[in-house]
Amino acid sequence: MSIRLLLCDLDGTLVDSLRDIVTSCNLLLTSYGAPALDESTIRPCIGRGVAYLVHGILRAADCPVTDIDAAIARYREIYHAHALDETQLYPGVYDTLALLRKNVPDLRLAVVSNKPERASREVLEAMQIEKYFSMIAGGDTFAEMKPSPLPLQSIMQMMGAAAEETAMVGDSVYDLQAGKAAGVRTIAALYGFQPAEKLKALEPDFSVSAFDEILNIVAETNDVS
Repeated sequence: MSIRLLLCDLDGTLVDSLRDIVTSCNLLLTSYGAPALDESTIRPCIGRGVAYLVHGILRAADCPVTDIDAAIARYREIYHAHALDETQLYPGVYDTLALLRKNVPDLRLAVVSNKPERASREVLEAMQIEKYFSMIAGGDTFAEMKPSPLPLQSIMQMMGAAAEETAMVGDSVYDLQAGKAAGVRTIAALYGFQPAEKLKALEPDFSVSAFDEILNIVAETNDVS
């Protein structure tokens, strides 16, 4: 069955934003007088939304905060100021998106991230790739976020795509779990934030070591010569 809708995660899949996220996390912690954390401690907290991230780093830094909502709001402000300091597209992303549009004109693309929608749009616009996506959804766009299948199902319904003609590409277990729960094909981005072994354990339909390998998957499934 051809892939007619490709759902893409953002952080760790389209863009390498790890350093800016780590910087923002540590600025939040130091604002509370807590010690900074190393990247290896922060990385596992990324991917399931801002609240999960903030809870995780505060716990890891042994930093009790009485008003967690205020901490989340403070993190949002900090990240907004630093989101584009070092963030960049992964190699091959821009050219791959351009080739998909050119060679597979009936393929539609959408972003489904657990990052807030506004922040997702700002990053995509700064990277100059927002034009390739028919829809951009963040962690606050729908009532639930990944690993719930709801965001994927909602986008499929809005775009008139069936599960069997949809694929989800992402670098986290949450992406793959959401894809499997929604009944779509899953593509593990092994180059992203989470260990490749964790993704492979979920037995995705495809795995890629670089984003441009998606070209081959789409070509094979869509019989593009």
